[in-house]
Amino acid sequence: MSNNNNHESLFENNDNQIDDDEFSIDIPSQSESPYQDRIPSGYDPMGEIYLRGRAFRGLASGGIPWWILVSGWIVFGGFALLTIVAVIVAQDFMGLILLFVPGTILLILWRGTKAKLRRRKSKRRF
Repeated sequence: MSNNNNHESLFENNDNQIDDDEFSIDIPSQSESPYQDRIPSGYDPMGEIYLRGRAFRGLASGGIPWWILVSGWIVFGGFALLTIVAVIVAQDFMGLILLFVPGTILLILWRGTKAKLRRRKSKRRF
């Protein structure tokens, strides 16, 4: 029973020993970081444009793996080559307008390849 009395004395309110200011609970707010890069929805038109631009910027900056660059050259370069061959065989030079879309993608791939090679050279220098 003496053990039980000892526990009760611990929980008694002794105003002269404990100040109320010593005990406080700080609860942090649930605010989100203002630096989060919110990825927009690809289902609305402006979000789709933003996501495409973000992908092409990443591609053109050279920060992507080599296998993506090589597969891009194979797929889009093959499509552009096929279009050029079709225009030459048909002798319809108005069909060169069809090269606008794959030409734009090849330009982005060219920039990405140059940036990737430049990054590789700069890593060797250091």
